[in-house]
Amino acid sequence: MKVAEVMNKNVVTCHPSEKLTVIINKFELFHIAGMPVTEKGSLVGIVTQTDVLRAVREAAIEDEVVRDVMTAEVVVISPTDSATHVARLMIEKGINRIPVVEDGKLVGIVTRGDLIRAAAVCE
Repeated sequence: MKVAEVMNKNVVTCHPSEKLTVIINKFELFHIAGMPVTEKGSLVGIVTQTDVLRAVREAAIEDEVVRDVMTAEVVVISPTDSATHVARLMIEKGINRIPVVEDGKLVGIVTRGDLIRAAAVCE
């Protein structure tokens, strides 16, 4: 099974300059735990609930922005990669979501839940 078959194409994203208070609201509104950070259509990072919680622990977050807490070195995959490859990457890297990039543009995201749903349908 290929990534294109399991990925979510309706990706909630944010901008590096968005305030963390806005990001917390997006997590709650869209029932997500992380999202790609894009600027001018290009992937520049990823921000997760863990990143935001770490910021909350270390300081007041009213003035903090995504750029301050995001992970800039993002593991990415292609729509033509196999779902098995993605699962291995998630295990090896200890991550729960991987942005899907094609021709330098964000085209989707695969989460642990997406892989579990795909496995359940295959049975």
